[in-house]
Amino acid sequence: MARPALTEEQRRESRRRIREAASALYATSGLGDISARAIAKEAGVSVGTIYSHFGSLAELMQSLWRQPVRQLVADLEKVANQDGPPRDKLRLLMETYVGFGERERAVYRGAFMFVRPESHDKPPAIPLKEAGISSHFVNVISEGQEQGVFRPGDPLEITELLWAGLHGSLSLPDNLDRVAFAAPETMGQRMIDVMLDLVCEEGAS
Repeated sequence: MARPALTEEQRRESRRRIREAASALYATSGLGDISARAIAKEAGVSVGTIYSHFGSLAELMQSLWRQPVRQLVADLEKVANQDGPPRDKLRLLMETYVGFGERERAVYRGAFMFVRPESHDKPPAIPLKEAGISSHFVNVISEGQEQGVFRPGDPLEITELLWAGLHGSLSLPDNLDRVAFAAPETMGQRMIDVMLDLVCEEGAS
């Protein structure tokens, strides 16, 4: 006799248990030691159940980070679209990004500090100008350049450097713990001040 189909509520509960199990294993073991079998055992489901909910192990792990990152992008969009001086908006964009990295350390490590094992397929690269996070920086930088507040230059290249600087200030203290760096939150705020001074025209407010 065929097994009765799960209700939508049962499917949601099954997905929740799987994601919680994957999150717990990631927190204790890192991505390299995670397997579908280990997640299935932790969640109390079969390996087949995992693949029925998530197309691949990579998709499952990405699902742990997708919603928080979407919220970050939405928060950045609100900042970029609000009224106010471009300098203030650029600072707030950077503070929003750094604040996310401080509050959501596990999510940040998974979404932005993920080192893809060689056994995993490399995903197609998204052009920087189409990435949700960077697009809002590009818009604010372009606005500031039009008003003479920010230095001239390719807004995309400036965004790339800003993002790299912010990321480095958050990730370097984690990745290179044998060096006595300042705490990530301190590094992040210092980096914001330095980069804002570099981007702004001398004497611009």
